[in-house]
Amino acid sequence: MVHHVLLALAGLLGSVPAAIVAATILLRAALLPLSVRGYRAERIRAKLAPELAGLRERHKHEPVVLAEKTTAVMREAGSGPFAGLLPMLAQAPFIWVVYREFTNGGMHGYSVLGADLTQRLYSRPALLAGWLIVAALTAIAVWNVRQLPAESPAFVRVLSFGTVAFAAFVPVAAGIYLVTTGLWTAAERWYFRHRR
Repeated sequence: MVHHVLLALAGLLGSVPAAIVAATILLRAALLPLSVRGYRAERIRAKLAPELAGLRERHKHEPVVLAEKTTAVMREAGSGPFAGLLPMLAQAPFIWVVYREFTNGGMHGYSVLGADLTQRLYSRPALLAGWLIVAALTAIAVWNVRQLPAESPAFVRVLSFGTVAFAAFVPVAAGIYLVTTGLWTAAERWYFRHRR
């Protein structure tokens, strides 16, 4: 089914890479309500940071009590500890289905910048499209790290570069998806952080 949807979009837009971009944008637009909830939760967590730090200090030797009190404080404020994960979790089934489409040969014969959409950078080190994808993902990751709040944990900053390492091992088609969703996320973060 994904194959037929991508080909239908390609017929409208004139290329399979453009169809991948369009399908990704449509998915992210559909997930926007979940993203809004995630950003709202982030704002609430930032506002509650001093209170949560006090709880951590008072209950540092009582992990169960700390978890209960933290959850209660966040729930009272209208949020939860995992609200920011909803968009990522909601995308997961789509990513799996699309990744299977990109790896089962359905994209073979379609290309961008002379690279077949099924090719991978690790097996073709001279692949220009692959290097452009890695460069774009690196720029997006740097941008995203700069947009993170100063108090963000180090592992969150490192995770921002996960897609860069991953990009060399996925087909070019999947790289197009990763760049498109990464740009969407960067623009979304910028908008919600600068909105009053």
